[in-house]
Amino acid sequence: MLPTKRHIPLLTMVALLTLVAGCAKQIGPGLNTDQGVPADQRIIEHTVGPGESLARIADNYYGDPDRYLDIARENDISDPGRIVPGSVLRLSFSVEEWDGARQRAAALAPYNKGVDLMANERVGEAEKQFKLALETAPDLRAAKYNLALVHLKRGRNDRALVLLEELTTERPEDPDFLFARGNALFQSTRFDEAVVQFNGALKFRSGFKRAAFGLARSYQEGGHRQSAMKAWENYLKLDSTSSWAATARRNLRKLQDESGQ
Repeated sequence: MLPTKRHIPLLTMVALLTLVAGCAKQIGPGLNTDQGVPADQRIIEHTVGPGESLARIADNYYGDPDRYLDIARENDISDPGRIVPGSVLRLSFSVEEWDGARQRAAALAPYNKGVDLMANERVGEAEKQFKLALETAPDLRAAKYNLALVHLKRGRNDRALVLLEELTTERPEDPDFLFARGNALFQSTRFDEAVVQFNGALKFRSGFKRAAFGLARSYQEGGHRQSAMKAWENYLKLDSTSSWAATARRNLRKLQDESGQ
């Protein structure tokens, strides 16, 4: 079985997280399409990984995060927002969905290997695994996202932005995709465009501290002093104790001094 993960080291501005996936075990027959497979065999069992959500699992297998409610109903989950790592979910598929689901399940093996390699700073090897996952399942968004993070880590902002633009077009309400695109734009010194992405991420996840930090930095680097001060104040409402909070206070104090406050 295969876990999908979400963590990558600190980049130039703020930390990015790799997307995590749990483990997949196919119950039905192998990867060749068979329109005659009965419904009770069109099943994949998924072991929930740390940090996963039903929406992310639905996106990985069905290509649609809104299918999380179907997963919750099928597995008698009363609170879809709370799933336990290590628990096993049964995912069922229609005849039309089955081939794509099996492709995505097969792609999780190289994908998860890539995540482990990223965690060990073996970025070049991770890149090969994410590309292999996308060859197997071109619509596996988690693999596309993590490949974009590889490009960012290797200084290929233009390549990262191509992938992240695709992802935010496909999933305009995904705060992780919006945040990553904002980070890529920030690193490309496109600060006003980064502001739009970070604001979008915060719209869909109001307590998203990394996006709040990125927003303040983008306003500051873009020369928008008043907006930057407000953004730093908002960040400190979310985080008052970390080393990032100390940085936020220094930046806020500097801007206030420059403004004569």
